[in-house]
Amino acid sequence: MSGFVRPAGTGDTYDFDGAVFTMKATGEHTEGRVSVMEQAAPVGLVVAPHTHEGEDEMFHVLAGRVGGRCGDDEFTADTGDFIFLPRDIEHSLWVLGDEPVRMLTICGPPKFDALVREQGRRRG
Repeated sequence: MSGFVRPAGTGDTYDFDGAVFTMKATGEHTEGRVSVMEQAAPVGLVVAPHTHEGEDEMFHVLAGRVGGRCGDDEFTADTGDFIFLPRDIEHSLWVLGDEPVRMLTICGPPKFDALVREQGRRRG
C-alpha cells in the first residue's frame, strides 16, 4: 500500500439516505483499515436509529450543527467538534438549525463505505 492525496473536490460521490457522500478513502484504498467520506447533509435531515455491527463511526463537524443519540445519551455537536459512536450501539443523528451540515465521516474497520457505494445513487 502506498500513501495518496485526494485533492479537494474529488472522489466518487453518492446520494445516500438523504445526504451526499464523497469518498475520500475507502476500505479498498486502506487495506481494510478505515474509510473516510465527506458528508453533506441538508437542513431537516434525520438519520433514523441504527447500529453498525462491528464498526466504529466517527464524525468531524466541518460546518453546521448536529444533534444525536448514542444508546441512552443525547448530544449536540457544533462546527469543529468530533463525535465518536462505538460499534454495536444504536445511534441516530439529525441536522440542527437552518444551515446544512458538512462532516467527515470516518469508519473503522470500514463497512459503511461499501453500503453507500452499493445502495447509493452515484453522481456524475
